[in-house]
Amino acid sequence: MNIMLQTQFEEVKQNLHKITFPDSKILYLIGTAHVSKESIDLVEETISKYNPDTISIELDEQRYKAIMNPKNYDNINIFEIIKKKQLFFFIGQFIMSSFQKKISEKTGSKPGAEFKKAAEIALEQEKKIVLADRNIGITLKRAWRLTPFSHKMKFLGSLFFSDSDEIDNLDIESLKGSDAIESMMEGFADELPITKKVLIDERDSFLASKTQNDLGDITVAVVGAGHVPGMLKRFSGELEIEDEESINFIPKSSKITKIIPWLIPAIVIGGFIYGFLQGDAAMTTDVILYWILANGVLTAIGCAIAFGHPLTIVAGFIAAPLTSLNPTIGAGFVTAFVQAMLSKPRISDFAQIQENSLKIKQWWTNRVTRIFLVFILSSIGSSIGTFVALPALRKLFG
Repeated sequence: MNIMLQTQFEEVKQNLHKITFPDSKILYLIGTAHVSKESIDLVEETISKYNPDTISIELDEQRYKAIMNPKNYDNINIFEIIKKKQLFFFIGQFIMSSFQKKISEKTGSKPGAEFKKAAEIALEQEKKIVLADRNIGITLKRAWRLTPFSHKMKFLGSLFFSDSDEIDNLDIESLKGSDAIESMMEGFADELPITKKVLIDERDSFLASKTQNDLGDITVAVVGAGHVPGMLKRFSGELEIEDEESINFIPKSSKITKIIPWLIPAIVIGGFIYGFLQGDAAMTTDVILYWILANGVLTAIGCAIAFGHPLTIVAGFIAAPLTSLNPTIGAGFVTAFVQAMLSKPRISDFAQIQENSLKIKQWWTNRVTRIFLVFILSSIGSSIGTFVALPALRKLFG
């Protein structure tokens, strides 16, 4: 008689599940709060008790290197980050980690300390390490591309203007209970369903797939408590594990979003040419001057509000009228690059960026976040300048 072997589940204790797979391989799945001292203790106790040959951790290679060598600021090249147009995602990582740091001040445990502890034990005892999370850059890019604009603004608003008192009053350990986690996930899904799918659901699937594919005879997996319910559902077959290639794919911009950036410059340049061909050089010159001043002045104001270097303000004024006609480069990238050259971030700025990125008003005190402010505010100024100047083109076609 053939007996169908099934995956078996057992809740050993709160935040620790034992999963026995049909091939007799065993996985101990730990759900942590990231900033809880009790979570670190649970990691140490579980590894010591069950002596796994494999330790799987909710980290990708980039975050693993950062968490194992957190003070390696010399390798951060701010110019390369700006050049590759990664400034937004770079700052975004620090904003999100700021929340963990704020909570960690209450718990006395550093963010991600349980991951670091698991990795340190694995290295010390020569156990296999599995970095089970999806690349953070892919996660953030997918979230940004797939999330509707209104939801992006809602999400950013919740990050920028969150109430620190709410964080201070959080009961960290209570949040690790399965009911509390499910409730939080449902609330997240209601408010930002697509963002939740990318940040949570897809990573649940990725973590489950990576962990299961790299199982040892005995494996301990250390993940955030919010991922445990989704991973268990995938191990049980209740939810399907998504194809890795599909959830690593970064969607391309739609045709409309590609056409619009070129359409405005085409209309503007076409208007200038048409004005000269009609023989009205004086009016055309006036419109061109208005275009230059509208873009230049408003971009310069954006730089000034960000407390950019005086030469950054000048650079913004000069660059904006040109970059507004060139969709391949924005005024923000020019001003950010100039600001970084004139006020190059110090090692201490990178070291303090988590503290200084939690509240918007603190961004002006740090050279790294001030570069980001210059980038954002000058970009906004240039965009406003473009739309302020566009109506003047009607004179050329009138």
